[in-house]
Amino acid sequence: MKSVRIERINSELNKAISHIIDNDLRDPQIDAIIGVTGVEITPDLGYARVYITSIGKTPKEEVLARIKGAAGFIRGKLSKMVQLRITPRLEFLLDTTEEYSNKIEGILKNIKYSTPADGEDE
Repeated sequence: MKSVRIERINSELNKAISHIIDNDLRDPQIDAIIGVTGVEITPDLGYARVYITSIGKTPKEEVLARIKGAAGFIRGKLSKMVQLRITPRLEFLLDTTEEYSNKIEGILKNIKYSTPADGEDE
């Protein structure tokens, strides 16, 4: 179970990283809207996994590669926005929750429920 402090830090990091990506990151080769869907920081506050998703013309894998390339810039800006003793190293990952939920939804749509025929025992 995560502590309240860790959850609060995750939330603050999520807001700050979203702000940095939206307002400070200028990459003309990214033609997409990028969203931070979650942040998970380790208990020692040394590392943080940042889950992102994107919508637009640029493929998600390319957006991820560009964001990973800007991780040092984002970390530097983050150190000025969030007051932590140690600014965590950032690991960016694609959030696959949407694809997974679409896959499950498709499977559920394909399931055909059989009803017992009249006169048969259930």
